[in-house]
Amino acid sequence: MSRGPGSTRAVALCLLVGGILLLPLAALVVTALLGFEAETLLRLARTVLADSAWTSLLLAAGSLGGALLIGTSAAWCVERFEFAGRRWLAWLLVLPLAMPTYVIAYAYTDLLQFSGPLQRTLRGYGWEGRLPEIRSLSGAIALFALVLYPYVYLLARTALAQISLSLIEAGRLLGASGSTLQTRLVLPLIAPALVAGGMLVLMETLADVGATHYFGLATFSATIYRTWFALGQREAALLLAVVLLLAVAAIHLIERRARGRARHSGSHTHRPWPRQRCTPLQSGVLVTILLIPVLLGFIIPLANLLWLLLREPILSTQLERFYDWSKHSLILGLLGASATVALALGFAYAQRFSAGAPRRWLRRTGAALSFGYAIPGTVIALAILWPVARADNWLADRFDWQQTLLVGSIGALIYAYVLRFFAVAWGGIEAAMGRMPDSLDAAARSLGASRLGVFWRVHLPQLWRPLAVAWLLVLIDVLKELPATLMLRPFNFDTLAVIAQQLAADERLAEAALPSIAIVLVGLLPVLGLNQLLNRSAIGASNGEKAWPR
Repeated sequence: MSRGPGSTRAVALCLLVGGILLLPLAALVVTALLGFEAETLLRLARTVLADSAWTSLLLAAGSLGGALLIGTSAAWCVERFEFAGRRWLAWLLVLPLAMPTYVIAYAYTDLLQFSGPLQRTLRGYGWEGRLPEIRSLSGAIALFALVLYPYVYLLARTALAQISLSLIEAGRLLGASGSTLQTRLVLPLIAPALVAGGMLVLMETLADVGATHYFGLATFSATIYRTWFALGQREAALLLAVVLLLAVAAIHLIERRARGRARHSGSHTHRPWPRQRCTPLQSGVLVTILLIPVLLGFIIPLANLLWLLLREPILSTQLERFYDWSKHSLILGLLGASATVALALGFAYAQRFSAGAPRRWLRRTGAALSFGYAIPGTVIALAILWPVARADNWLADRFDWQQTLLVGSIGALIYAYVLRFFAVAWGGIEAAMGRMPDSLDAAARSLGASRLGVFWRVHLPQLWRPLAVAWLLVLIDVLKELPATLMLRPFNFDTLAVIAQQLAADERLAEAALPSIAIVLVGLLPVLGLNQLLNRSAIGASNGEKAWPR
């Protein structure tokens, strides 16, 4: 494959952009080390460090286990069984992805607290007990699993749809059947998808601030937030952030080791693996089971938010401002998703046309950028303020400008979004690019196609679905993102997430219902688009589409 000056320039550009994006994280580590004091670290170890580590570990492990259980089971039922209502449930199961963790926390707090509608109704019938406290670690684990399982479900379902009947028949010829076939053949085939989905769940859980802070949990993210803002201990917060960064690095290495050298297995003659037809009774059981996560993770909290809105007519005075809040959220979402996917595609493409040391540096830079997804938005925002403020000061000195250009700007927000959500786009695009054999490029180049022609006529037809999925996933995350938006947004540029957080923080849950509902409804659009894309992919696989042209 040709690797001329064009690929060298692309590699240099990607490394430059990646280095600029990683500058805040480097500044975070350097600042923490320069201000390091053993006494501060010992004080943290005696007070909050062990508690934060233990709480974060329990929350992450519980959320991961719940998401894997729900997501894998749902994907298996949808892809392996034919029953009445399967197509409807296939997209209904994606809906909790539009429900931010802090929104479902607000909804269930109002619904299940002692003065909430459920316990009041139960007391009206003579019940004298109390429901378990939702604002607890176990409550957070349940809510996180309910809203994060779609990450596992989507990837596992796609992997199951791509399994060919030829592979299953080969396994049966070798004597495997039943549970042996599932554990020794199917599970290894979908394991990379499960690991990728699990990593997204872990990173999302570790980075959460809104729900954990609202529940009063002493996770790393919430402790960093409180240490910096409530206690004003900057050095202690930076040290905690560095510890969290090291934990993320360890998780990333474990994930890479777990995937090992797994590669895509496919066939030029894909034969769909037939689904097992269910009796009416079996169909009813499956529909009932699969509706549970949809009800708990989407329908019930949304219904409670709607009820909060209807019982508080005072909220009608805010309706005229919802257009601006929604518009701001969509603007940031579109810009953030487009910039993030463009950078991830550039990295994947430059890596494909490079070799040796340049490719290794691209992989390392991409892996380093992926850490941003597990870092709280609060820490990223604070880290970004340092280089952005320095750049503003340089521009002011150089051109004698009196107003800041970067601090409190949309550009700074896009900076944070790209660093925060690069991993979401990078994982799928890198995997899709890696599944394309180099022989495709060589054949196209031998026929006279330029490198751009190869991309446009060979790569893009195979990449458009992974690109669209990555773009939609980043868009959903940007629409739901809270702490970085809260800190870096321009003056008077409130978004739906910012308004909902400010009202809920003041325990004005009824007033927070309207922006929370808007966040969910706006987030539904990309979720439905994502589901449609994946349905087409699954249908294509079932119809026997070839993995690659001969």
